[in-house]
Amino acid sequence: MNPSIDLLHAALAIICALLYLASGARQLLLLDSRHRAQSSPTGAYLALAAVAVHLMIAVIDVSAGHLSLGFYKVASLIFLTISVVGLATMLFRPLHLLVIVTFPLAALSVLVNVFAPATDQPLKGLNDGLVLHIAASLVAFGVLTLTTLQGALVSIQTQRLRKHHTRGVIRMLPPLDMTERMFYELLTAGTVLLTIAIVAGGLFIDDLLGQRLVHKTVLTTLAWLMFSITLGVHWLRGWRIGTAVTLVSVAFGCLTVGFFGSKLVVELIL
Repeated sequence: MNPSIDLLHAALAIICALLYLASGARQLLLLDSRHRAQSSPTGAYLALAAVAVHLMIAVIDVSAGHLSLGFYKVASLIFLTISVVGLATMLFRPLHLLVIVTFPLAALSVLVNVFAPATDQPLKGLNDGLVLHIAASLVAFGVLTLTTLQGALVSIQTQRLRKHHTRGVIRMLPPLDMTERMFYELLTAGTVLLTIAIVAGGLFIDDLLGQRLVHKTVLTTLAWLMFSITLGVHWLRGWRIGTAVTLVSVAFGCLTVGFFGSKLVVELIL
């Protein structure tokens, strides 16, 4: 990469991180406001600007010919996905509390992506099938991250309401039936996207069960089964939300180990 792109990359990363932090702080202030329904859209504008700059950084990666699936690059792309999905979903559902959690992490991922040393070689020989697999995998992981965080909020809300604790974070959350519905909506979207990623991987990756990818294939398939079982039982006869959240959390753990485990060991530890 030439020095001018390096300088632009660094400037955009700093601007993007500041926008994410400012948007998260704005949402936090509005969340605790008694008049948040009439609040100004400043936080949304800041979030939109942060996502736009984050997208510019990703485009520079591609145009500069050094796009890779290294640990930091993947983390940045996933948080870009989480931010886009979260921002879009906020138009229809109150995901403000999740945004407050994910935006600072997105800011960190952008800075690490740009300023940390590269941990992997640039990708070469990509075809449309592999691009579909990679894109679906990243978006699915982002949506399922939001699903897991939403499940944690549902669990906290359920426990507090059972103990008749209605102060603090509970006061900021939507009604329990809505938070549960949001959890299952995100889970459905994430499972569909993960299905697309698995099918595309099976069709377009030759060594899917090779030594380099077998652990990832097994863990991803196991996670997909648990996500699907959770949805299936919910649709057929309903399920206690606590059981569903626990199973989804375990599935997400498997998916995370499959997604990042080998990268963490090979690229950062070894």
